[in-house]
Amino acid sequence: MKNKKGFTLTEVLLAVMIVGLISISLAALTRSAARESGVGRSRIMLRNNLSTFMRTLRSDLMTASIVHECALCDTAGDQAEFSVANGATVPLLRLTKNQTHKGASINAQTPVSVMYCFEKGSDTTNIVPATATRGGKIYRYEYTDTSLVPLCSEVISSGKMVLNSVKYIPSTEGYAVPMIGRRHFSRSGLNSMLRVNIITELNSTPVVNETVEETFAVPIGY
Repeated sequence: MKNKKGFTLTEVLLAVMIVGLISISLAALTRSAARESGVGRSRIMLRNNLSTFMRTLRSDLMTASIVHECALCDTAGDQAEFSVANGATVPLLRLTKNQTHKGASINAQTPVSVMYCFEKGSDTTNIVPATATRGGKIYRYEYTDTSLVPLCSEVISSGKMVLNSVKYIPSTEGYAVPMIGRRHFSRSGLNSMLRVNIITELNSTPVVNETVEETFAVPIGY
């Protein structure tokens, strides 16, 4: 009877090591694929939310007959200082549709005012720059009493949140968001250009964000 030769201990250990290395590689690839898939879904969500918000804002600006105020509508325009205190809310934009600068109705239509307010978030985890925060929200409030100038607290309580996950960066960092301001090259009193900067960002690894910068030609100016 012939002796049957089996595997040596060295061969068994080598096989176990190879299987282990393959398993580790597959696990790493699975984790990487799951992470990339999660990042992709998050990016799509932010992009869709930002796109929906910009469509609403674009519609309001393109149908406005008066732009009463914006975050940076003073003479320095979008080169002025934009700063929001912790826990504060600030108006970003107030406009009216179907009404002349003198208060008369246009074509017998009902004048409607719209106000946007920003509520600053508080998330500062692993954020760049260090003065920024995440988790902000933008609210939109539409009302027919055009002589009314509502406080942002009323905009938040009576209006609708139209964008979340908004990143705040003060103008001291060189790029202010969320900001709606008059283009600094526009002539005072004859201006019809508004610049909008918005960033939405999630506290994730890696960080996921979406950015929009757009200049609007307001039909009648302000």
